[in-house]
Amino acid sequence: MAPEVIVVANRKGGTAKTTTVVNLAHQLAVQQQRVLILDLDNQGHIEFGFGHKLSPVPQAQWLETTPMFKGLFRFNPWIDLALADTRLGEEEQPVKLHSFCYLLEQSDIQHHYDVVLIDTPPTLGPVLLAALAAANRIVIPAEPTPLASDGVDKLLKACTRAIQSRRFRASRIEILPVMVDKHLTLHRQTLRQWVSRFGHDRVLPAIRRNIKLAEAFSRQQPVAEYAPRCAGAQDYKALCKTLFIHQR
Repeated sequence: MAPEVIVVANRKGGTAKTTTVVNLAHQLAVQQQRVLILDLDNQGHIEFGFGHKLSPVPQAQWLETTPMFKGLFRFNPWIDLALADTRLGEEEQPVKLHSFCYLLEQSDIQHHYDVVLIDTPPTLGPVLLAALAAANRIVIPAEPTPLASDGVDKLLKACTRAIQSRRFRASRIEILPVMVDKHLTLHRQTLRQWVSRFGHDRVLPAIRRNIKLAEAFSRQQPVAEYAPRCAGAQDYKALCKTLFIHQR
């Protein structure tokens, strides 16, 4: 059975894309799902989310055709990471729209992983478009504010048009509210607007604003390892459960 390909994307930075990929991968691993993470953001922050526990994996043949990765690494028996080569600098690599579609069809990936999680750059360039084209489902993390809503709306519409024209193959596009403080009237109002505008089934369980998420990243750990009882750990557990149920 081919792996589920989940792309976490937003056209702006600071929207918890990397935090989401790190902690969702960890929760999937707890459920004994075999996870491959592709870090397509040349800042390479995915590596910081797992810290010094990473060990090199003998060079996979499928990596040889993709120069944007510096290698394949293992966090535990359930999580492998293709880490971004940060030496390539700020300029995006030239990739074709279906480059990652072809990459993920490699037999080593098809037979070894249950889920592929893709962290993306915060710009609507060739790399992000190629990642979105490869997705089975697209998750757009965003803080529930009016300005963020505009960006979500534009990305969601662009993805929907690409799916309708068969340039993208995703079957689901969902919004993930992040950094949510339900004591803030603005956040509550925006969340209601999202549900009304996009539909309840397109708005995923919210990730609350929680300092433990930032602390865990500074300690180079998934939050469920650093503070398993905190709100952030519980929220990503709930998110994983929701995605897993939909997936099934």
